[in-house]
Amino acid sequence: MKNTIKHYSEKAQHYYDLYHSVDAEKVHSDWKAFLQNTKAGTALDVGAGSGRDANWLAEQGWKVVAVEPADNLRTLAQSNAHNSVTWCNDRLPELNALPHEPITYDLILLSAVWMHLPEAERPPALKRLAELLSENGTLYISLRFGPNDEARPMHPVSYEELATLAESNGLKARNLNPVPGKDGLQRDDVKWVTVEVVKR
Repeated sequence: MKNTIKHYSEKAQHYYDLYHSVDAEKVHSDWKAFLQNTKAGTALDVGAGSGRDANWLAEQGWKVVAVEPADNLRTLAQSNAHNSVTWCNDRLPELNALPHEPITYDLILLSAVWMHLPEAERPPALKRLAELLSENGTLYISLRFGPNDEARPMHPVSYEELATLAESNGLKARNLNPVPGKDGLQRDDVKWVTVEVVKR
């Protein structure tokens, strides 16, 4: 993960511009009904990147903690942050540098993050996320299917692996895309699946 974080930091402006070229509501259309039917509360955006999604949630009334370990990317995002977004330097699987409040979150988002976690880091990562999820909270994880990128290594993912990990942590997973969805950046060889995870 260190090389991946270093890459995102060194290419911060590129990724900042790239992520802001796509509308957050379009990227997260699979679960926007959740936002329409849920009272705004506390949200945790893990691997928040450019801050696009954190700002989008904040605009809808959420109090957001945005986690990003790539220093230059986080600095760029902070300079354009909504006043309801708190930024911090942290990463999975530990997430041990979060603010003391809130203790749990009503919404946790991992957008384009899971594939960067090596297989061995996924069980402790999901265990930590389960601890941070409020009793009635919802966790959304996007799974990327496509070629690896040597500059920012990506590991194979599957819904089945995530569902098994969820179950072992007292969580229940639901695949929102039985047929993987198209890539927001128009890459033909990249597809996405969004998984909704809640407490059983």
